[in-house]
Amino acid sequence: MKQGLSLIATIPAIQNYRDVLKVFKCPRISEVRFNTGSRSPYTSLETVKLLKEFAEKENKKLWIDIKGRQLRVDAWADPLYECVELNHPIKVDFPARIAFRNGSTSQISHVDGNKIFLMKPPREVLGKGQSVNIIGSTPNILDGYLTKQDVLYLEACKELNVKNIMASFVEQEDDLEEIKKIVGCDAIICAKIESQKGIGFIVSHSLQSLMAARDDLFIELNGNYKMMLEALKIIITSDPNAICASRIFTSLERRESPDFSDYEDLEMMYQMGYRRFMLCDNVCNYAFDNAIKAWEEFLDA
Repeated sequence: MKQGLSLIATIPAIQNYRDVLKVFKCPRISEVRFNTGSRSPYTSLETVKLLKEFAEKENKKLWIDIKGRQLRVDAWADPLYECVELNHPIKVDFPARIAFRNGSTSQISHVDGNKIFLMKPPREVLGKGQSVNIIGSTPNILDGYLTKQDVLYLEACKELNVKNIMASFVEQEDDLEEIKKIVGCDAIICAKIESQKGIGFIVSHSLQSLMAARDDLFIELNGNYKMMLEALKIIITSDPNAICASRIFTSLERRESPDFSDYEDLEMMYQMGYRRFMLCDNVCNYAFDNAIKAWEEFLDA
C-alpha cells in the first residue's frame, strides 16, 4: 500500500450543496480547491465566506484558484463566428495558432485587443469561460496579470483572512507580487506552472509551492513529449511537495470505471516523486464517487 499520498478535490458547482458537502466531508480528500473560473450565483465575498465555513467545519485546507494570465473565452461564440473574444487583450507575433479544449486549432489572422480573428472558424460552439492556448507565439498580456474577477476574489480573501491562493500561468516575480499586494505578504501562493516561460522562472527562482498543471503545460509545449517529461522533473525537483494536476482519472468523464492508462499515468507520476494529486472540475462534478473508489484502488496497489 502506498503511503504519504494526498488528494485535492475541486469544488463542484457551488450551488449544489449536497455535492459540495460530499467533497468536504470525504475522508480521502485533504485539501479543496475552488476554481474562480467557474460560475457562482453569489458574490465573490459570499462565495469565499461559504467555502471557508465548510473548510473550517470539516478541517480541510481551502485553496482559491485565480486565473491570472490564463486565456479564456469571454463571450459565447457560434461555430460560424470567426472572432473569439478573450478575457485579456493580447499581442502576438505571427504566425500563431489558437488551441481549443476539444483538441482543434485555428490559425490566427488578426488580433484586435481581446478579439482574435481566425482563418477558419472553430469546429464547435465556444462557451464563456473555456480556456484556450496560443501556440507558436508567447502572447503579451496587455492589461496586467490579474483579471477583474481575480481582484474581487483576492479582496474577498483579504477580508476573510484566506491565505491559500493557487495562481495560474505564473511566469515572473511580478505575478506573485500582484497577489501579495492585495492578500498580504503572508499569502501562501501555489504557482501553477503551465508554460515554457514558467519552467524557466522556477529554474532561476526558489518558490514555496508549485503545481504541475499538465493539461495547459503540454499544450504550451506544443505536445513535445520529451520537453514535457523534463518539465515535470524540474517541477518536482524544485518542490518535492509539488501538486500533480490535470488528466487525473479523466476517463471517468465518459465511463463508470477508469481506463488502465489512468492508473499507469498515476504510477509514473508517483515514481517520478509526486505525492500530491488534484482532481479536476469535470471529474468532481460528474464522477466524484468513482474517482474516490479508483484512488483507493491505486493506493492499495
